[in-house]
Amino acid sequence: MFKLGHSKHAAPESHGKNLKPHKETVVVAGLPVNVFSDRGATKPETPVAVMFLLHGRTGSAKRMETYVNDVFEEIRARRSAHKGAQDLIIVTIDQRNHGARMVDERANMGWFPEPEKNNERHAIDMYAIQTGTAQDVSFLIDFLPSYLFPNGERTISQWLCAGKSLGGHSTWIVLKNDPRVKIGIPIIGCPDYLTLISKRAKAHKLPVGPPYLPDSLIELIRRADPAAAPYTATDESNPFLGKKILVLSGQDDKIAPFSSSKEVVEKLNVGKHGLKEVIVEPGVGHDLSPAMLKEAARFIWEQALVA
Repeated sequence: MFKLGHSKHAAPESHGKNLKPHKETVVVAGLPVNVFSDRGATKPETPVAVMFLLHGRTGSAKRMETYVNDVFEEIRARRSAHKGAQDLIIVTIDQRNHGARMVDERANMGWFPEPEKNNERHAIDMYAIQTGTAQDVSFLIDFLPSYLFPNGERTISQWLCAGKSLGGHSTWIVLKNDPRVKIGIPIIGCPDYLTLISKRAKAHKLPVGPPYLPDSLIELIRRADPAAAPYTATDESNPFLGKKILVLSGQDDKIAPFSSSKEVVEKLNVGKHGLKEVIVEPGVGHDLSPAMLKEAARFIWEQALVA
């Protein structure tokens, strides 16, 4: 049983700066799920917001722990002045074919001139991984409440998803596909995979077609990608209506340039009950900068924990 919440034995300094959150690993149908919380932050009756934080290509859940710690530190600083805030759990997993789930290292590589590094199936592999990760998130939303609180000890009030790079792409797919995720923070990610990967193929002087982008893959992207959704619509056909989205990008990003996302992001309609914030940070490339992390923590605080 996952233990979260107020403890009469919590040390007074548990809310100080630079302290790591409590970590517990829960195995859900064979998938190790890392669950982070700030024990003693709230009373047991306080609702809990759960956020998935997804790593980038060639990364791992382990490598996201520094960001997890930094988010909790930012939230902790705000919580001291606001006693009515909701609790926060951050969840990390290894994306498919990453970390402890690694099967084929080459499948995580891109297009390279060196034969020993080159992955001809880069476009296929990357889309399969991010789509599979989005499915993992929805699967865990189904089952985590039972694993974490089998006796109904706490109420999960809302689900959030944030991700870096490949995890940012996955976050866009989660926002499109899962109506339970109302808040998303795609960081150096892209909602328009066909535009992104087409530009990348052209930069490598590869055809935007078979065998690098098979017709079947292009058909799937055009049917299932966030950019394929009616994201400008004002009715319920638009899966983004009512959602709160913070888009974080680097102005100098050459790997997932904001230009690949710009049309979708600018035209994206979240409706009167939604919120869209876009920050393109000058002087930053394909990286989750300290300023981006602070903005992400601020958005989590304002839109989930005290909203």
